[in-house]
Amino acid sequence: MRRGTNLPWVGDYNQAVVLDGIRRHPGTSRTELAAATGLTLQTVSNIVRRLLERGLVQEGVALLRDGAGRGAGKPRTALSVRPGAALAVGVQFEREHVDAVLLDLSGVVVGVDREPLPDPLAPVELVVAHAAGLVRRLVGAGGADEGAVRGVGVAVPGPLDFTGPVRSSAINLPGWRGVAIADLLAAATGLPVLVENDATAAAVGDLWRSPRTGRSFLYVHVGAGIGGGVVLRDEVLRGDSGNAGEIGHVVVDPAGPRCPCGSRGCLEAVAAPAAVVRRYVERVGSRTARAAGLRLAGRTVLDDHDLLGARAGAGDREAARVLDAAADDVARVVLGVVNVLDVSEVVLGGAGLRRSGERVRAALAARLGTAMTREVHPVAVRLGEAGEQAGALGAAGAVLHEALSSTWAGVHAPVRQVVISPVAPVH
Repeated sequence: MRRGTNLPWVGDYNQAVVLDGIRRHPGTSRTELAAATGLTLQTVSNIVRRLLERGLVQEGVALLRDGAGRGAGKPRTALSVRPGAALAVGVQFEREHVDAVLLDLSGVVVGVDREPLPDPLAPVELVVAHAAGLVRRLVGAGGADEGAVRGVGVAVPGPLDFTGPVRSSAINLPGWRGVAIADLLAAATGLPVLVENDATAAAVGDLWRSPRTGRSFLYVHVGAGIGGGVVLRDEVLRGDSGNAGEIGHVVVDPAGPRCPCGSRGCLEAVAAPAAVVRRYVERVGSRTARAAGLRLAGRTVLDDHDLLGARAGAGDREAARVLDAAADDVARVVLGVVNVLDVSEVVLGGAGLRRSGERVRAALAARLGTAMTREVHPVAVRLGEAGEQAGALGAAGAVLHEALSSTWAGVHAPVRQVVISPVAPVH
């Protein structure tokens, strides 16, 4: 649990600390919160009273075990987040579809939905209209009180420009150049909008839903492209412009294929799903690839990539070779990042790992056995639990964190990299 401070000028920060402690550890008591946060019992009691008045937490009764843990002691008042008190929608833009989740403050996913896009080259305004309709449908289907919805979080591939109205120039989304996505979606939904890089959002989501504290990890997100989200001791690393973690643009082959970013041989250009499918076609020919079931269309890249995973498992040696080569490329880049950051965990997620996730996990686990810190601590590698909706979940979690813990972010980061569009929420 995070530590608080008894200085009077950071009372809102202490409120964020206490609320986060209750969220992460439902059933905790005021006494336990005081011991874990370093705040006085009186300070904790005052904060809990305000949270109760705001309807964010609720009280119950539980039994307190004695110090040795051998039996039940006197009853205590247990605190937990009140279900439905605060909600957020997370939206994740992909080339073929838009994903959305409705997330409760307690971390419970209230609803999940997906809106296919009619055309990967559809105008941005049409894509935003589909996303807005998806948000309205999800909130309505969940039976949520609109007043409890704190905003919409957007997960979109980078690069992002936070210097003014938040603009996206996602190189993996056709036609996205300088798109003021926050303003467009806020106007279409009437809700505050927060924008986050998709890989960073996925990392936020994994952090938000974990009861553990003090985590340092790298989130590797594989969708149409490859990105990374970095968390150091529970703090999200965003960099000077909010675009930290672009591991997909680490050059692994200077003579390799041209990357959409303008360089040659980037990890994304040699190991992303489209690159894997292209390499397979180069090996076997397009006629053989189509006979194997690949459709080789722009909007079917992820499906074709899934099929290669299935074929590799069924004995297709060429499919296995290209998938193994891509997994090894990812593993070599991740090893370098882990050596630089000294994290103890790597989490994998994204639609590009639906059928090849275990292959990539195994390649990373083997490579990370040679990490510089291997004799100090192991580096665990696991597949994230959020799956394809990792970015949307993280974007929703970021909204709740910003809406309820804004002073917390201000204390830890003198420059805010995530911007909320100043649009009043719907009541």
